[in-house]
Amino acid sequence: MGQTHAGPRDLLTRLRGPRVAAHRGGYGLPDSNTVARFETARRQGVDIVETDLRVSSDGVVFLFHNPLLDRVTSCTGPIASHTAAEIAQCHLIGLDHGPDTFESALRWSGGRVVIDAELKTGAVTEPAIDLVRRYDAFDWVYFQVGVGLRTYQRVRDYDERVAVEAAPHGPKGQLWLAELLAKHDPNLLIIQLHPDFLSSEIQSAIRDAGKLSSINAWRLAPEAEAANCTAVFARGIDISVTNAAESCTKQRDEVRAAQAGRRESPGVTRGSRSPAEPGA
Repeated sequence: MGQTHAGPRDLLTRLRGPRVAAHRGGYGLPDSNTVARFETARRQGVDIVETDLRVSSDGVVFLFHNPLLDRVTSCTGPIASHTAAEIAQCHLIGLDHGPDTFESALRWSGGRVVIDAELKTGAVTEPAIDLVRRYDAFDWVYFQVGVGLRTYQRVRDYDERVAVEAAPHGPKGQLWLAELLAKHDPNLLIIQLHPDFLSSEIQSAIRDAGKLSSINAWRLAPEAEAANCTAVFARGIDISVTNAAESCTKQRDEVRAAQAGRRESPGVTRGSRSPAEPGA
């Protein structure tokens, strides 16, 4: 079991940017969304591994994106219609084992890396939260609750302590954002941004509410050759979710070095203004 931690407020401090989240640990690879791929991403220096959660017919939570087992495993049909034992026999294409469980990811992380887990269905909500409780993982796991308010409310009805990331956007995006922020929920930590929901006004509202921001970097520009994380951090966004983890961590480190250089620039001591600065 995990150690006793401070909870989501401690997680908020841990996630302040710039931070890198590896999309499924590494997208488009045979071992995407597996603990082995998460370990590779950890060694590449990421702060967060992003994953997807679905539940078997007997209540076991798996790391799995698609609603169907078809095309990515040796089995067919909805993952929700199979037992955990049956799913374990459904080898992932190119690998010699089936999908990993959320519990195995929690055991692997033990708090070393933050886990960003998207709740792909309503039914996975309670069993996933039960595992966070069991492993006392409140300060190193957060759940994506999607676009509207339904999944958010289901999570909150079950547990007020777990950390969540909401993704309001589209025609009702600003309304949903306003409703979420009006709840003054201290454990709503992150607002995920989208290209149609990205403005200085929206980002200011998020910051003023004490929340962090994230975005899928490939939504701003393709990541075919390298990560697009520098552009994400330049916009003041805290968390860059990327398909190119190793490239993104290098960009993160360059941004951090530049920030440190500005803080420690010659002639300016920490906490003081230079004579050239306004208000000096």
